[in-house]
Amino acid sequence: MSENGHVQHKITLTDREVLEVTGVVNVEKFTDDDIVLETQLGMLSIKGEKMHMKQLNLDGGLITMEGLIKSVGYSETASTREKGKGLLNKLFK
Repeated sequence: MSENGHVQHKITLTDREVLEVTGVVNVEKFTDDDIVLETQLGMLSIKGEKMHMKQLNLDGGLITMEGLIKSVGYSETASTREKGKGLLNKLFK
């Protein structure tokens, strides 16, 4: 856990077949070939084949999935962008 009591965001990929993600806030989409997760650090998109959920614990912020992982990428959410703008606005006042 981090100092503020939240679970740290971490991605662990083993042999492109087992993916464990911590710091998960919500599961937006889950299909055999496309997964979208809301994490503490933005939206996480996972592409692959024959993916299935092995473990899900949203209270603990943990998801584990198996399948052939082809790509993992982040995109910013509106709330993440607004948080950054707020900080920048405070710094440059």
